Amino acid sequence: MTVQIETYYDFRSPYAYFADFRIRKAGLGFPAGVEWVGRPIFIDVILNLQSGREPWAPYVDTLIPPKRAYLMADIRRMARFYGAPLKPSWKWPNRPNQIPALCVASLLSGAVEQAFRSAVFDGLWHEQRDISDPMVLREAVARAGGDPEIVQQAGDPGVRDALTQRTVDAYASGVFGTPTFVWNREIFFGADRLDVLAWKVNREAAER
Repeated sequence: MTVQIETYYDFRSPYAYFADFRIRKAGLGFPAGVEWVGRPIFIDVILNLQSGREPWAPYVDTLIPPKRAYLMADIRRMARFYGAPLKPSWKWPNRPNQIPALCVASLLSGAVEQAFRSAVFDGLWHEQRDISDPMVLREAVARAGGDPEIVQQAGDPGVRDALTQRTVDAYASGVFGTPTFVWNREIFFGADRLDVLAWKVNREAAER
């Protein structure tokens, strides 16, 4: 059975990184041949739309201090739980600029996009690399088997505009955060829902 699972992600999401790590590590019980179709999106655009603002309105941090403290603790806890290396080069309130990497990812597809995605997640979350640096992105594309020249193409403002519109469309279809997985028009949100997704895929396969 050919299984295509749409994977909505933003590199700045630690939980999207955990999901990518879990998928690469395997052992989740998915049938052979699953295709993880990358769908990069801008998390800031999603958050703005949720709050009734324009897609590229200035960022507003809506987390109250107790929730921020919980989030920071939970990221460290889940990294240990999943065995995922975690040593980011940035600390809150500083935020990495993931936009150039997302624009590059939006121009890639198939195995190249998937390998680039993993390389950027690793670079941001434990290799302490600047994922906004064109040289870092060119290297990641080359390691993924793509043409590094695509990094220059991704700098066209039209690429960012197109990705913004795709994010708006994703939100309209029910995607409200990252990571989100869509299979058979059913939404699964969070790295911890991969197990449930595998159960659903295998259940349907058994019923055929």
